[in-house]
Amino acid sequence: MTVNKPIVHAFKFYHNDGGTTFNDDLQFYLTRGYVYSGKDMFIMARPIARKYSKYATDEDYEYQQDEIDTWFCYFAAGELQRFTEIAPFKTKYILYHRQEKDDLDRWYSWEQFERLVRITNGKQKT
Repeated sequence: MTVNKPIVHAFKFYHNDGGTTFNDDLQFYLTRGYVYSGKDMFIMARPIARKYSKYATDEDYEYQQDEIDTWFCYFAAGELQRFTEIAPFKTKYILYHRQEKDDLDRWYSWEQFERLVRITNGKQKT
């Protein structure tokens, strides 16, 4: 049996974080976004509108389908280039939340993100 290391990384992060729980965030992204878990990567993301990105983690805010232009990647671990392959649809932008580094959000165009993960072999830790 192969161990899903990216999700193990997520559990460890949440165990040490002390903020929201893994289960709370998982429930949020399962009901309002997208979750992928495999031996190659783990991600919790939500399609949003860039102009209303301040509401990306607001559970009461609903984005209008015709305004969605961004994937908000709240938590990701493992081979990040997989997201560009398995995302349900491509958007103009990716908003990437760096929780372990500096808690700052990084904006990329889809093409910039593809180049970044290709250059780094997609193995960045969030």
